[in-house]
Amino acid sequence: MRNCAALFLFASVSLLPVLGMAAPAPNTAEPELPPLTDSDSTFAGNVSALNSFEITISKMATTHAKRRKVQELAEKLLKEHTANQKTLSALTLKHGLALHEEMSSDEQQIAEHLETENGSKFERDYLDLQAQASSDALAMFQNEAESASDPDLKAYASATADNLQTQLTDTMKLGANKPSR
Repeated sequence: MRNCAALFLFASVSLLPVLGMAAPAPNTAEPELPPLTDSDSTFAGNVSALNSFEITISKMATTHAKRRKVQELAEKLLKEHTANQKTLSALTLKHGLALHEEMSSDEQQIAEHLETENGSKFERDYLDLQAQASSDALAMFQNEAESASDPDLKAYASATADNLQTQLTDTMKLGANKPSR
């Protein structure tokens, strides 16, 4: 699983191209606000893919994990990332940007590998992936909270960074290995 964690780290720190992860919204209505900058659009596309990954593996953990505490964490993260995705989608749509809610191919491979596990091995790998994802995302959100051009996106990034810090702490309490970085 260390290979999966390393692969995830590589996938999460490399920027996903904006094309394929985010696209202009269909011409159903004029956007309320000017388009997001390329940097803000890239951030939104990366977050959308990461939310999809987190939702997918948290759904798995609700049934594959052995300990009730891990299942409860997974249920909490599933709700948080689903709400996070809805908030982000609504925010970007105001700028005329529709997000694709698909994982990167690397994240898809990791999720497929995790699906084959169960019990304590699944829990260990799930917690390690969650800790690494939270750590990587925390840095990305903190950067966006400082540098976003759009004030709403800046506020969203700041508020979400606080939640990510809590997620990281929660996964560590349940036995996740310290994320690499």
